[in-house]
Amino acid sequence: MEQTNIPIDPKYLELMLNPTNYGEMKEYDAKGFGKNAQTGEMVVIYLKIDPISTIIKEIKWQTNGCGTTLVSGALFSEEYKGKTLQSGVEFTQDVFEKIKDNPPEDAACGEVVARAFMAAVQDYEARKRGENKEYIEYVTLSCPVPQGGEIEQSVSKKA
Repeated sequence: MEQTNIPIDPKYLELMLNPTNYGEMKEYDAKGFGKNAQTGEMVVIYLKIDPISTIIKEIKWQTNGCGTTLVSGALFSEEYKGKTLQSGVEFTQDVFEKIKDNPPEDAACGEVVARAFMAAVQDYEARKRGENKEYIEYVTLSCPVPQGGEIEQSVSKKA
């Protein structure tokens, strides 16, 4: 199998190794899940929100995803923190619009983070109404999943 060495931007490498705002939040005002049902990749986002201004005071997130998801989560969390919920929703809607024309394998990792944020917004609104349930938003684009032993074949070819 031919190997291609593509240089990684040092900022992205740093975010993969030390993702910004990564971790669990024990006390939060909102929690949302994004899930790629095809790959099993998930992102959970926790938000602390000022109840009057709706400014996102703190954000934490976790994933079982790949390096691209780690970078996406870090960049999204940096964008959301300090903004109002409405600004976050508008940013996310812009992201959905921009990624829809990209190949699914490029778009799915960012989309799972954005879906988790939208689920957290739904959770926050539900909590304000006195409801308490978890929201999961599913990815509409998806990375291709190898079928029929393709993973094993590619691993054995490297050996």
